[in-house]
Amino acid sequence: MFHRQLEAHKRNRNLILVVGWAMMIVGYVTPMLWMAGVGGLLLNGYAYYLMATDKRLAPKRGFRIPEASLLLTAILGGGIGALAGMLTYRHKTKHISFMIVVPVFCILQLFLLLQAIGQ
Repeated sequence: MFHRQLEAHKRNRNLILVVGWAMMIVGYVTPMLWMAGVGGLLLNGYAYYLMATDKRLAPKRGFRIPEASLLLTAILGGGIGALAGMLTYRHKTKHISFMIVVPVFCILQLFLLLQAIGQ
C-alpha cells in the first residue's frame, strides 16, 4: 500500500517540478515573463501544499511525504512556499537540515528573482 502511494507521490512531484521549470524557462527565454511567474507560483504553491499535507498526515501514522521530497521541492524552486508552509504549520522546524537548507534556498531564489526582474 505504502509503495503505491510513494510511487504516485514521486510521479506527481516529478510532473509538477518539470512543468514548473518548463514554464519558468520558457518565460525567461521568450518575452512572456508572466509564464515564468506562473511556473514559480506553481512550484512554491506545491511546496506549501506538501508541507501542509505532511503536517496533516503526521498524527495519522499512515503515509508520509518523504523528507527528501520536501527538501527537493524547496531546493528546485519552491523555497519560499516551503518556508511559508514550515512557519505557518510549524512543521519540520525542529529539524536542523530544514532550518538551514530551506531559508538558504529561499534567500537564493529571492536573489535570483530580483536579478531576473532587474534585467
